[in-house]
Amino acid sequence: MILYGYNFFVIDHDWEYLTPLDTFFRNILDKGLSSPQNYTNEELMSATRKWHYAKKLADKIGWEGDFTCGPYVFFLPDPKGMCIEYGFMFKQYNNGRTFIISPLELEYMDQHEDVVKDWITDDK
Repeated sequence: MILYGYNFFVIDHDWEYLTPLDTFFRNILDKGLSSPQNYTNEELMSATRKWHYAKKLADKIGWEGDFTCGPYVFFLPDPKGMCIEYGFMFKQYNNGRTFIISPLELEYMDQHEDVVKDWITDDK
């Protein structure tokens, strides 16, 4: 697993369209309870692990450990396969900076001057 992190300017609007992290975890549990093939434990462990590394990467790029918006989950189609990947998005309280932790590199973010970017793998 590789995650790309972005610390950038303030985003103040439309957060309500994103999925709250606790709802995302609840959806994993609900899906597992209603599915004949119960992969809930694997999916839950994978999502928990990804969130752990996302916070680690956010620390690395300047997150102060608090939230004023989020954490939320967002979804992207994986260009290498027929699946949907997910990442995390949140704002910190102090200066309102927005953090995006994405499973895919968001190359268009490199156009902006005020972006702190880094990455992390689960074998670091």
